[in-house]
Amino acid sequence: MRYDRHLPAAVLPLVSLLACLAVPNPAHAGETIRIGGTGAALGAMRVLGAEIQKQAPDTRVEVLASLGSTGGIEALAEGVIDVALAARKLKPEEEAKGVREAVCVTTALVFAANHQAHGYGIRRDELPALFRDPNPVWPDGTPLKIILRARSGSEYPFLIKAIPGMADALDEAHRRRGVPVGATDQENADLAQRTDGSLAMTSLMQIRAEKLKLHPLMLDGVEASPQTVADGSYPFPFRICLLLSAQPSAAAQRFVAFVASPDGREVLLSLGAVEDAKAVR
Repeated sequence: MRYDRHLPAAVLPLVSLLACLAVPNPAHAGETIRIGGTGAALGAMRVLGAEIQKQAPDTRVEVLASLGSTGGIEALAEGVIDVALAARKLKPEEEAKGVREAVCVTTALVFAANHQAHGYGIRRDELPALFRDPNPVWPDGTPLKIILRARSGSEYPFLIKAIPGMADALDEAHRRRGVPVGATDQENADLAQRTDGSLAMTSLMQIRAEKLKLHPLMLDGVEASPQTVADGSYPFPFRICLLLSAQPSAAAQRFVAFVASPDGREVLLSLGAVEDAKAVR
């Protein structure tokens, strides 16, 4: 695929950027902001992009199909996109290329079902046994179908760090025949929605932004919400960052400034995320 690599290098103060969003500037007419990276944040970026376009109709926000965190970082460093999305920390070699965190948000990493699992919950210490079980069932006896993620995803390192025994349980689940694997966040969500009795790892932000027909389960008795993420009571806070290059375009800076603005934070809150909440990674 061939991309347009032209990126303006003007840098504006934050106050000016917010003012530009409030009053469309003819100098910005026809600008395109290209965004790519982890699929967990793509739906939210489309919602935020639509809000920006209400204020600056001539600004086009293009959200690419999932590149993954690493793919998004590489595309940003090469000047292919304007804003990258990453669900992991930057590596030293990536920072050496001038890539930096601009705005970070935290949502809930959830286990979600398409089964009518309202009121159901799960405990962290139950998860390894659940993933090892070749024939798990829901409390009402319905077969429970686990949807796995690709090993390269950000969820597995998070879970392995947080739950003793989870690494071996995931390996065992991957060795079983017939267990579906979502290669991207969007494929994972699609599999979960069309598999009867599914249980999938996803994020509250993706569920809300993409209006998925999935029900997040309570974890250790705590419901996933922006409030429980912000106050630290939800056990699995999941951090996603918007990244900029060493010489970001003016359009990219305006987008990031909007995300960090009161209007942007209100949108994020509605999508199940909070800005700069502390996450254990």
